Amino acid sequence: MTRTSIPPSGGSWAAGDTGIVAGRDGRNTARKTWMPREGRLNPRLTACSAPLLAAVLTLVAPLAAFAAGEPGRCAIETMDIPVRLVDHRPVATVQLNGVEVPMLVDSGAFYSMMSAATAAQLNLKLRRPPNGFTIQGHAGAVEALRVTTVDEVGLQLATLKKVDFFVGGNELNAGIMGILGRNFLSAADTEYDLAHGVLRLVFPKGDCEKANLAYWAGDAPVIEAPIETNGRRNDTAVRVLTKINGERVTALMDTGAPGTSLSLRAARRAGIRQEDMKSHGRASGIGAGYAEQWIADIASFELGGEKISHNRLPISDVDSYDHGMLLGLDYFLSHRVYVSRLQGKVYATWNGGPIFAQGRAADAANYDQRYAAKAEEIAADDADGLLRRGSAALVAGDPKRALDDIGRACELKPDLAVCFDARSRVHQAMKQPKLALADLDTALTLDPSLAEARLRRVPLRVAAGDRDGAKADLVALDASLPAASNLRATMADYHARFDQVPEALKQYELWIKSHPHDQRRASAYNGRCWLRARMNIDVPLGLDDCKEAVDLDGDTAAYRDSLGWTYLRLGDAARAKKAFDKTIELRSWAWPLYGRALAQLKLNETEKGRQDLEAARKLMPTIDEAVKKAGFEALTGAATASTSAAGPATAAKATD
Repeated sequence: MTRTSIPPSGGSWAAGDTGIVAGRDGRNTARKTWMPREGRLNPRLTACSAPLLAAVLTLVAPLAAFAAGEPGRCAIETMDIPVRLVDHRPVATVQLNGVEVPMLVDSGAFYSMMSAATAAQLNLKLRRPPNGFTIQGHAGAVEALRVTTVDEVGLQLATLKKVDFFVGGNELNAGIMGILGRNFLSAADTEYDLAHGVLRLVFPKGDCEKANLAYWAGDAPVIEAPIETNGRRNDTAVRVLTKINGERVTALMDTGAPGTSLSLRAARRAGIRQEDMKSHGRASGIGAGYAEQWIADIASFELGGEKISHNRLPISDVDSYDHGMLLGLDYFLSHRVYVSRLQGKVYATWNGGPIFAQGRAADAANYDQRYAAKAEEIAADDADGLLRRGSAALVAGDPKRALDDIGRACELKPDLAVCFDARSRVHQAMKQPKLALADLDTALTLDPSLAEARLRRVPLRVAAGDRDGAKADLVALDASLPAASNLRATMADYHARFDQVPEALKQYELWIKSHPHDQRRASAYNGRCWLRARMNIDVPLGLDDCKEAVDLDGDTAAYRDSLGWTYLRLGDAARAKKAFDKTIELRSWAWPLYGRALAQLKLNETEKGRQDLEAARKLMPTIDEAVKKAGFEALTGAATASTSAAGPATAAKATD
């Protein structure tokens, strides 16, 4: 615990203060400004958080000691929780029944959760939630929701007994096994210093009701915004009122969202037209389902006196009754944020550089750093602090600074495996695969149990021409991982690329069995279907897999393409043609055009088949050889006569 004394008043970023305004050319100029994700919840369960919050406060608050008899003074004590940034996710380590579990720090989640696979690995018993209770994620409800009780939860200095967690939802990558939600994060005031890899639970005592709690700000402007409530009891969401293009939009501050985004309704209210938006894939969350996503230029964003002009933001076709915007991890990395439960207010200062992820192509040096809060120095010999700051810099889009910090940390602790693992990520981001591979070799020599690092080494070894080494990594992972590990889905895909049928089928089966409600099921079913169709093994079972994938996600063109090729393998040209027609309606590329041509030629639609063959070869001159190499040579039939081999080919088809 650390203690800080705060003076009775401090500067804030208020009307008339100097703000940050980003120009269209990416430069910032100073000028005067005048200024579940939270789910839909059964209110009965929100009361479950009260005992846990009380427990945290009871265990931690007695550690605070304050000078008495100082009227007008506010003192705070903090519990620092180290956070590492991996794959655009802030991750803290929590002990569950004595086992270290990496958990996503998610201010957008009202309650803490874990995946069903994590619960199975920890041998936890599950029970049903209260009748009618649902959690609505960003793009859909969590399926098969359950509740479990962890006997003992360790969070830094605090040890909590009999803590409930929800169980369900999609499993995340980056080794994340659960979500640390607001039943922990709202136990006290919360400071998010994620650019330095630190989360702080803060306990203010004394005369703090009117104090400026951005105690680190110095002379930097301070953003201040009241927390908007929805009137419900036990509402812990951190919502603030923003302006988008001058229109009021309530934003949920959500560290679990990798980037900031607008809802479609809020974007339209802000005057953004459909024709102004460019397709940007699909968005998803912890629940089932996907949401269409676009990207568009935003004329202005305002919060608490801060104004950013001419930026770009994703827009998702999602809706929430209490917010129209997610202020995601990008905002938290570009700001230091303090959430005051005592005052019902958010404080923040700008760290310098681009605010939102979509604006990070601009040179950070073009931003006027006079208005950034001065960063606290990290001791030159603090390897852990340098490692966390460097990891955050990589996620924030500054690989050079990340390399400096993490490189120094590796020099200080040459026996720290995770340091070399982290540096390998920087080298990959900088497109330096040889250096990345060397760092992964070092990390795994120091700690062979780093499963994520070993899996990331597989494609690097393949690229370096070491397929045997890549296969050996997959064998080692299979032997060491729990049966329910989330990594097995990716392992299956690698085995399939190596045409290792038994190994791939084993991994697909283990993953699908242990993830019956995960969003990646469609991808896994498709992978297994495509493998069986290519290798001509258990093709009727492959057809079942393809149908399952399409049933789960019929909007992904690659799944319908696999279905078409499977029907071709079974000799059903008519159904194959229908599947390819649907594929091409969604997206046209060489593989479905070629497959439809084969179906048309079998159906004696010769001219249509010839046209599709010509179109496929124009898009991909090597398509004939690619189809043969993938395993479909026996199906090419009449197309062979017009085939001209050209260039190297690959067995892998283009997918979404």
